[in-house]
Amino acid sequence: MTRKRTNFFLSLAGMGLLLVSSCAQEEDIRLDPEGPIWGTPVVKPKGLPLNNGASALIGPDGGSLWYEDLVQLHVPPGAVNEPTLFGIQPINNTLDEEGAPLAFRLTPDDIHFSKPVKLSLLYQAESQGNPQAREIAFQAETGVWSSVSTTLDEEQQSVTVETLHFSDWVWFDRLSLRKDKDKVGAGETVTLKLLEQILGELIPSNHIDQVPLAAMEDVGFSKDLSVSGWRIVSGPGKLEPKINTQLLLGDAVYTAPARVDQKTEVEIQVEVESKNGYIRDPSAPNGRRKLGKLILLTTIQLVPEYQVQLHLHGNIRELSGIALYSNGKIYVRAKDEEESISVSLEYNGTLPGSYAGGPDANQSMFYYSSSTETTRAFLNNFYRDCENEYQYTGTAKIKFADGYAEGTFAGNIFSPNDTNCEGPQTSPVTFQFKIKQ
Repeated sequence: MTRKRTNFFLSLAGMGLLLVSSCAQEEDIRLDPEGPIWGTPVVKPKGLPLNNGASALIGPDGGSLWYEDLVQLHVPPGAVNEPTLFGIQPINNTLDEEGAPLAFRLTPDDIHFSKPVKLSLLYQAESQGNPQAREIAFQAETGVWSSVSTTLDEEQQSVTVETLHFSDWVWFDRLSLRKDKDKVGAGETVTLKLLEQILGELIPSNHIDQVPLAAMEDVGFSKDLSVSGWRIVSGPGKLEPKINTQLLLGDAVYTAPARVDQKTEVEIQVEVESKNGYIRDPSAPNGRRKLGKLILLTTIQLVPEYQVQLHLHGNIRELSGIALYSNGKIYVRAKDEEESISVSLEYNGTLPGSYAGGPDANQSMFYYSSSTETTRAFLNNFYRDCENEYQYTGTAKIKFADGYAEGTFAGNIFSPNDTNCEGPQTSPVTFQFKIKQ
């Protein structure tokens, strides 16, 4: 990225922003004797539509428009002089192709409103990153994204701007913790990097209403940041901080444990501190939301070396499982704690081969259970007929190779309380696994 020192002496220190709303009044900005180092604004392509959006006809009396739980437009009375079709179209995020949030194309984009329209972008509570570093940007016709003054409401989990024009909009984090993988197996590694969004070159003005954005850089480019506190908050494994291109401990390498027996979530955190940086925020004291000390979090999913899948009721579920030997039998246990699903497959024997359904030697039993807050369901591979005799179905197979137990069960399962003489209600099921012995 091309870098230069500007001679536009603005009262900016480190990462500090001088942003005001696109509809704000002019304000005097005191000049400082030295200016910071900026990056060259980056031109990005226009985003492509992803799916159907939302629209509404709003007139001079004003109104509101929502897109799912992600975007809200509030059009005040007097913003338009006649009924106007407002639209929200989700598009791919070209400001940050690796970023999580969607971008949105707002229409009409060919008029200026008589009064500011309020745009709120909502984020999920579990969104990774830190809301204190969150702001909104729009894309100009030139293809350059520019940040604007952003109101943060952590209670409502939203960031808001007021604007007199529409285009493409997205929220982003000034500081972010990135990873090159979301899921890893035993002994594998994940590279983590702290990045900061660099401001683009500014045009001298006494009333700046937007700041063009440059590229993402390794944290430390602004010379205002310090990094500390890399640690694993929860889960197994090893974390090793590394020096980045700015000579800060802004990188790290996570190594998964040598053995992963079940699906596990690992949470990692790092602390970043900015002494002078701030984001222009009308709701913050003196209109400045100071960055200060931020804790950034991310999660990594540990994936077992085996596969366990359940095909039931038209759904495929990934489960965590183990294989056990006891009293001349092989037991395969699997579960999904998030959905409260449990599966048990019992082989009445210890040799590889095929096991027909049943309780006797060289036969197999299959048990399934699931629960919600109000109900609990049990299904098995047997039922009672009209003579009160148990009937068994399905076939289980198993083999052993290279330290793995691999097998399947396929058949019908039934409710144990179903004694309908005309034939019980059936649920076809396929259960397959490959589990380290």
